[in-house]
Amino acid sequence: MDAPEPDTLYYDGACGMCTRTTGILRKLDWLSRLDFRDMIKVPIEELPVPMDQAMLGIPMRTRRGKAMVGFPAVRRALLQTPLGFLPSLLLYVPGISHASRATYDRIARNRARSGACSVGQSSSSSS
Repeated sequence: MDAPEPDTLYYDGACGMCTRTTGILRKLDWLSRLDFRDMIKVPIEELPVPMDQAMLGIPMRTRRGKAMVGFPAVRRALLQTPLGFLPSLLLYVPGISHASRATYDRIARNRARSGACSVGQSSSSSS
C-alpha cells in the first residue's frame, strides 16, 4: 500500500519562529506526511494563497488541494504526526480552538516586531 501524498507547509525561511515551528514538526513527522517548503524560495505561483496572506501565518496545501493558513494549518500538521495527533484533537474543541487561534494570530501579527523575522523589516536593516 502506497503512503498518502503529504500535505505541504510553506514557511518563511527568514523567520526564526517559522523555522523553529517547522523544525519541531519535522521531528514529529516520523511518517513523512508533511512536506516543508520555504515560501521565499519557491515560485510565487506554487503558494496556495497570495503572498500577503501567506505572510499572516504558515500556509498549507493539503493532499486534497485545500488551502489553509495559520492556526488551522498548524493544527492539521500536528494531526498528521504520531505524537501530535492526540494533542491536536484538543485543538478542535470549541473553547480551546478559539483561544488557540486567538493566541496564534496575536503571535503571528507581532512576529516582525520580535526581531526574529524579516517580515515587516526593511531590506536595509541588519539583524
